[in-house]
Amino acid sequence: MSADEPETAAPAKKPLWRRFAPLAVLLAGLALVYLMGWHERLNLQTLRENQVALEAWVAANLLLAVLAYMVFYALAVSISVPGALWFTIGAGFLFGVWIGTGVAVIGATIGATIIFLAARYAFADWVRQRFGRQVRRLQDGFSENAFTYVMILRLIPVMPFFGINIATALLNVPLRAYFLGTLFGVIPGAYIYATVGAKLGELAAAGEVPGLAQLIDAEIVVALVAFAGLAVLPWFYKRITGHRPAEPDADEEEAETN
Repeated sequence: MSADEPETAAPAKKPLWRRFAPLAVLLAGLALVYLMGWHERLNLQTLRENQVALEAWVAANLLLAVLAYMVFYALAVSISVPGALWFTIGAGFLFGVWIGTGVAVIGATIGATIIFLAARYAFADWVRQRFGRQVRRLQDGFSENAFTYVMILRLIPVMPFFGINIATALLNVPLRAYFLGTLFGVIPGAYIYATVGAKLGELAAAGEVPGLAQLIDAEIVVALVAFAGLAVLPWFYKRITGHRPAEPDADEEEAETN
């Protein structure tokens, strides 16, 4: 490099406040929910008390109601309001099984993606610097089939929904795999709880309000197990066949290093 040529400046680190600003906004939203006590309204009683007014408004403004509920659902998931199943039950209660399932799936996926991106933006660089080698090993194992792993975690939630959002963000899971894995992974659960909500609406209209356990029948449980089995099949296939991703050739590796 000649003396006249300016040196290339190293990329500046993101200011700390900028990295944490999106996450701080979400946490502030969650704090507001708790301060106002809105999370305490997520129950059957709330649906019963407002059924007539809500159903009348939905009937007169179906498209607006669907869009508004979808946005509301996405915001609730993005700030990790506890009791997300009630949002899905409410979707089935107001819109029926099929529209309710669609609303819940789209709202949950968008909301989960928002918190995923906020957490990754805030913590990914720090995690990579502090635990680089250990995290890289986990990332390598996870990235081989990230879509399937995310979908299985959604189908068989071994940790809370928000926990999956944060964990996958820290592992720097590709956005596309995360989004699609979440989208398809939440469908069975959304269908089940939307069905519960639709049944609840019918029974409430008739003056009968059974407990939640009475609304979940054997067919719904069997459907969930079947969906989970389908999600696990790709993993078993890889184990049985011993399939591994193709290794990059020497030319590709040299090109990457250069």
